[in-house]
Order: sequence, then structure tokens, then C-alpha cells
Amino acid sequence: MVKVVFVGVGGYGDLYLTLYNSSDRYAQKMEIAAVVDPYVEKAAKYEWIKQRQIPVFNTLEDFFKENSADLVIISTPLQLHKQQCVIALKNGANVLCEKPLVPVVQDLIEIEEAQKSSGKRLGVGFQWSFSKTMTGLKSDILKGRFGKPLELKSLICWKRFDDYYSSSTWKGKLKDRNGNWILDSVVTNATAHYLHNIFFVLGSRMDAAAMPVQVRAEVYRAKPIESFDTVVLSGGFENGAKFWYGATHSGDLKDVTKFLYRFEKADICFNIDKIDDHVYANFHDGKVVDYGNPQSFEELHPKFMTMIDACINPDTVIPCCIETIKPHLKVCNGLFGVAGINNIPKDLIFETGEPKGVFARRVQGDMQRLFETMQLPYEAGCSWASPFTTFRPEEITQLISIKENKR
Repeated sequence: MVKVVFVGVGGYGDLYLTLYNSSDRYAQKMEIAAVVDPYVEKAAKYEWIKQRQIPVFNTLEDFFKENSADLVIISTPLQLHKQQCVIALKNGANVLCEKPLVPVVQDLIEIEEAQKSSGKRLGVGFQWSFSKTMTGLKSDILKGRFGKPLELKSLICWKRFDDYYSSSTWKGKLKDRNGNWILDSVVTNATAHYLHNIFFVLGSRMDAAAMPVQVRAEVYRAKPIESFDTVVLSGGFENGAKFWYGATHSGDLKDVTKFLYRFEKADICFNIDKIDDHVYANFHDGKVVDYGNPQSFEELHPKFMTMIDACINPDTVIPCCIETIKPHLKVCNGLFGVAGINNIPKDLIFETGEPKGVFARRVQGDMQRLFETMQLPYEAGCSWASPFTTFRPEEITQLISIKENKR
């Protein structure tokens, strides 16, 4: 039986206990060795933990003093990820860490060293990359079923009101009170799956992701937060494919979540023709293949089960690992440190009543039009736009400071 430790069981960490309770498959392969959480009394499943007499520890160091584990699942605040991953690896445990793994690219060095010296494995919880929907799609991409990739584009417009940011100490923040990097933003956390997926599906192996050769980016802030809430970027890959990505929390229209990946022989569609959260391959000869719904509850199981299986069978492929998340992390660090944050003009900003929030006029409407043309706001002549910045993600090896642009 695989011995599993859950680190952080409040917030998103509650999901793993929910998954465990929802299927007998887990009890057949694993046992809960402990919970690590100094605030466990506040967790939704605290009574369940007590009833099962699951050992509780304040820190991972406390647990490992007299115990061992096969798998440590980390669902704690981002700024704790690096330290907890290193502790788990050095104590001989495999790791599943929730996304994002770390806020800055230089934090990967210590984790990679700990993983190499321990011989253990680490997965990152971008659940789309583990889902049957996306692994099935990527398998067919790797087989050449759709031909050469041409262009991939995604648009995510999710309104976020004041209570979203006030519900935690880290949302919209650049650093915590101790000066540790957080870098929360619309693309590093909330809509991270969609940008990461563009890189993931173009990876040369199931456990690889494609690094953009070049990125052009415009980064904006409408809300009174430290970080940014709106971004539009585009770029290209070595294989000639192009991509476009837009995301905002400050739109004034109905929420939108969609992507369109064009290949030589088919268009891969998500909420394009049918708004049902399924991924469809629409072949040019008229054939349609439904790969499933990556947003469904059932698709949350694969990342948990994959990591359990990896503890049992070392040949198990972990689709999302350290190498797989590097393109997303380097691009995001580039947005903060190279492109920099622009303020959306004040004459476009407005506040809502209940629920209270700050949003921007015209921005989402323009982004929906730009999704079609794959242009950036500045090159399309949008009145609120600032000049874009170009950078090469591969060249980003560290983030030292945040760039703020003056409009």
C-alpha cells in the first residue's frame, strides 16, 4: 500500500480528500499516513480526519522525524511549495505539488537538485495534463493524426469581484508579508491551465512541453491590486506554429472560456461551436471526434491516481513534471520582469454595486475580436493599449524585480 501524506487540507487541499472519499479505487492502493496542516481545525473535513484517527502534524519536518511516506501531496500557499517539495524529496518521498510549482524560475534549481539526488519523482497538479481528455488528444497529436500544427489560441474572460481578492492573503499579491514571491495573477494561477495547455499539447513527448521561441506581450491592470488582471500575448514555436492568448478578470461582458487549435487536417475546438466544455476534433473531411470534458469531476482523478501508480510502477509516465511546466513559468516570469504592468486608462474603469468590483469598458469586447485576428491590442489600434514587449522565454533564468510601466 502506498503511504500518502496530505500537506494542506483546507482550501484546494480539501479536493484530494473529496476524491479519496468518492472512489474505492484509492483504498485499494493507498493509505493515509498523516495530514500536515497547522490550521487543520479550520478544514472542512476536520471531523472526518478526527473520526478516522489520522495523525496530524504541524510541519513536514515533524512528520519525517519518526515517519516515512511514499507520496506527499502539497496543496499549501505557493510560497511554501519549494521548501516543502525539497523536504519531501530529501526524505525519500515522491511528490505531487499543486500548481503553480514555484513563482520564480530560480526556485526550480533546489527542487531539481533534491529530486536528482533522491531518485524520486515529482508531478505538478495541472490536472488538464493528466486528464484522459488531454492525454488522448495529445497522443493523437504525437501520432500525427491532425497533421502539422498551425495556430493555437485561447481566450478566458472571468469576472472577479472584490470578494475574490479579499478571500485570501495572496490573491492579486506580488509578495507575502515576509518578502517571499507570490506573483499571483490572471495567468499564473486562475487561468494557468489554458496557457500551459498550449505548450503541453505541442510537447515532443507525453511528459514534455514546447518552449516558445519568442513572445510578444501586453500586460494590464484595471483593479486596485499589486499584480495584473489582464494579459494578451502571442508568439511562435520552432515548428512554425503560432499562438495567441488572452485572459482578463476585468471584462464587462459575459464570461468566456474557449480555445481553437488549428492543424493541417483538423480544428481542435473547446466551446467554439458547442458550448459544453467538451474538446472536439473537427476534421476537414467532416469527421468529428469527441475527446471528452476536461472540466468534469471525473477528470480530477487521473493526476491523483497517476502519482499513486508512479509510486508502485516506476515506468508510469507523469505527464506534468518539472520540465513540462518550464515554458509556462518562464513566460509568466517574462510578463512580470520584462513586459511589465500597464494601467488601463482611468476613463474606462468603473465600479459595480453588489457584488462590488472594479472592471474596464471595451477591453473584453476588443479581446474577443482579437481572438479572431490573433493581433495584440496595440497593433490593432485599441485606444487603451500600450506598446507590446518582445522577449525570448528560454533566456529567462531568474526574476529579480517587477517592471511597472508608466502610461
